[in-house]
Amino acid sequence: MGTKGSSSAGTSEVGEIEDQFQVPRSSFWAKFSDHGVEMRGAEPVPVEKRTDTRYVNVFTVFATSMTSLLPIGIGSATTIGFGISLRDAALMIVFLQFLFAVPAAYIITIAPLTGMRQMIQSRYCFGKYCNVLTSIVVTLTVGGFAVTGSINGAQCLAAVRPGTLPVEAAIAIIMVASLVIGFMGYRVMHFFTRWAWIPTLIAIIILVGAAGDQLWQQTPLPARTTAQEYMGIVAFAAGNMVTWSNVAGDYACYMPPTAPRLRLALYCLFGIALPFSLLMVFGAAIGGAVFAIPAWTAAYKAGGIGAVIGNILITRLGDFGRFILVILGLSVLGTCGRDIYSVSFNLTAVAPVLRKVPRIVLSVVATAVIIAVAIPASRSFVTSVTAFLSIIGYYAGASVTCFLTEYLWFRKGDPTSLDPKIWNDGQALPTGLSALASVLIAWAFIIPSMQADWYTGPIAEKTGDLGFEFAVVVAFLSYVPIRSLEVKIRGRL
Repeated sequence: MGTKGSSSAGTSEVGEIEDQFQVPRSSFWAKFSDHGVEMRGAEPVPVEKRTDTRYVNVFTVFATSMTSLLPIGIGSATTIGFGISLRDAALMIVFLQFLFAVPAAYIITIAPLTGMRQMIQSRYCFGKYCNVLTSIVVTLTVGGFAVTGSINGAQCLAAVRPGTLPVEAAIAIIMVASLVIGFMGYRVMHFFTRWAWIPTLIAIIILVGAAGDQLWQQTPLPARTTAQEYMGIVAFAAGNMVTWSNVAGDYACYMPPTAPRLRLALYCLFGIALPFSLLMVFGAAIGGAVFAIPAWTAAYKAGGIGAVIGNILITRLGDFGRFILVILGLSVLGTCGRDIYSVSFNLTAVAPVLRKVPRIVLSVVATAVIIAVAIPASRSFVTSVTAFLSIIGYYAGASVTCFLTEYLWFRKGDPTSLDPKIWNDGQALPTGLSALASVLIAWAFIIPSMQADWYTGPIAEKTGDLGFEFAVVVAFLSYVPIRSLEVKIRGRL
């Protein structure tokens, strides 16, 4: 939503909000604003500017970005990386994805009531300064999903004509195209995702048809699968879903306070979990068959899961399969564009001084960094994605638990307690020490309970990965007494 005047001060539900970033009509930046580029930064959205009543946008922005190669690639890691059967992977994926999407579905309903982006809401739990740590982790998380999506898409584009387009160049092409969406902002992003799912869904249906009669050939598994593999899937699934709780509000902060909360929650829940879980199951099926079908094995070793998809489509459908492969490769544009959009705001929470930098400049910087990370990560995709999703799942479990405990326990679910007048006032906001201490205490239990390719804690060696479970339980049990003491000492929230 571009800022049309020289100032965009306005009245919120509970006080005055004045934007720090102003766009003079005669300035260079005003030209972008006049052409529909969203210029607003991290500042809360005044109530009179919360006018987006197309509530289904919440569903389409998530469903479109999830209807892509991203969940297929991530799903393949469940059978390739964890070595469990397709049946077990499918059951765990569907149940856990819906379960772990519930926090995001609830949290997104707060944004229309406050007009605040998610990392600004987080300040009312973590404080202005301690929130920097959470902002760093969330920025890395969202950027990591863009890295994962760009790699999946690039592998497909590179497989169209093997040897002509390197994966590295394809990553750059995808991210530059995604930059257009993230650069333009809220309005263009929602417009794009409203329609982009149609060709992608058709392409995925064709892919399923082309691969379906071969997916029964699953790689034989050991006679006995241990608890470690199953517990690892829990942290893996949490990394997929719980992390969206840290950015969900970004996509609904322009909606009015009268937005139907239940409908928004359901749109978010099904927009995230339904396409992601179904396509993860499909990815798990492909991953389980990779080492049972020689042609798929060779393709996987040459170019990852994208090359396997390329082999399926091209050998079955010829040049038409190449066309479908291009559509699938570009299906990640919605995912990566959405992530660039969120990162551009989170950067200002990481370093408040960046509020003086226009959001569109931060979008360009974010794109460059994602490209720089994605290129080396593409060379060890499965190892990279399993380690990444598990670790962020631990932190998300602790941080989201603290936020929900603050909002539901201490603030009684009252959105007016998130006073927008103090959103940038470090003294008026909570100190954040209670949340920081709770997260650190949780990590004292997470580390001996976590399992990764590069480290397995002593508890995880015997029970499997319990890092996420400890993150949630310990963060809650720590936050309630520590925050209660802080409120008692301060005499206010």
